Amino acid sequence: MRFSQVVPLLCLPGLLASTSPADAQPKSSAPPTSTATPKARRPRIQRAPSDAMSDKARKLYIEGVAASEQNRWADAYASFVAAWALQKHYTIVGGIGTCELMLQRYRDAAEHLAIYVRELAKDTTATAEEREAAAAAYAQARAEVGAVVVSANVPGSKVLVDGSPVGTTPLVDPVFVEPGPHTITVQHDGHAPKSSEVDVARGSQIERAFELEKLVVRAPPEPAPAPPPPDVAERSSAPIVAGASVAAAGVIAGVVFTLVANAKASSVREQHARVKGMNVNDGGVNCAAPSSTEQTQPCDRLRTLVDDRDLFSNLALWSFVGGGAVAVGTLGYWLASPSTPPEKRHVRVVPLVAPGGGGIVAGGVF
Repeated sequence: MRFSQVVPLLCLPGLLASTSPADAQPKSSAPPTSTATPKARRPRIQRAPSDAMSDKARKLYIEGVAASEQNRWADAYASFVAAWALQKHYTIVGGIGTCELMLQRYRDAAEHLAIYVRELAKDTTATAEEREAAAAAYAQARAEVGAVVVSANVPGSKVLVDGSPVGTTPLVDPVFVEPGPHTITVQHDGHAPKSSEVDVARGSQIERAFELEKLVVRAPPEPAPAPPPPDVAERSSAPIVAGASVAAAGVIAGVVFTLVANAKASSVREQHARVKGMNVNDGGVNCAAPSSTEQTQPCDRLRTLVDDRDLFSNLALWSFVGGGAVAVGTLGYWLASPSTPPEKRHVRVVPLVAPGGGGIVAGGVF
């Protein structure tokens, strides 16, 4: 059984499932008032509530129909919007569009009635009278606004009118605007946005095709090459070899002289004992004042041995001092002209002590 009432139009459930008709209204649209004086002929689109509607949505739809029969278009609009919030059905949007037309909100009415006409044409239960009435209502709204057919070479591009988004490409219907100048902008991630200034007359339609250019993604700059290591002057090995040889010779000479001095010291002790034992009764020979030639010779021998001991002791001492000085000088030259990076250089100096002598041993990485 058909429920025949005076009320309009529109919307495919899946088409506006994410947007309420109330949300689709531009911020500049005036709120509906029941005192508006309609310029348009009252539409008579007879369309029964759909069986697909829930009970609550159907009840609100019928309330909207009743309010429209009493020319309470603002109340009817509120009922249809509430029904749409519960049920996304194009018939409800038809009612919304009819109310907007009677309240002289022509841009919103054209947008909603366009959807209603399109979806009604797909409904096999719709009659020719209903389709003609829907088309007439849409024509009334369309005559009061301008339309821009927007296309873009990149699908999914966002379309904005005066900075407000109205949809994404490809758009099923034209973009309806109030007569006058507007800015149409199309943008998409990874592409340079494009804008076009349009001036649309009432009832006219123009086309704007946008060719978005892909942004060039520049590779990050190459990191700067690491600075070359500081030049290290190549040191000569001749001074190092010579210094090491002299230092080694000094140490070796010091050791030899020490051994000789030790031997002389032993001979001195033996000769001193021999001299002291030559005259046991008198307590030994006094070499400071020998009394005979027999006493003079042993004393001279003792003096010679003492002088030799002192000589070789001094030679050993100065050999060690000289060898150490040369070793320190060679080490200083080595450190002053390094061939090894500073962070890898290290030096180790170890003293060397031996019976009757000593020295130093230096090693490491330079």
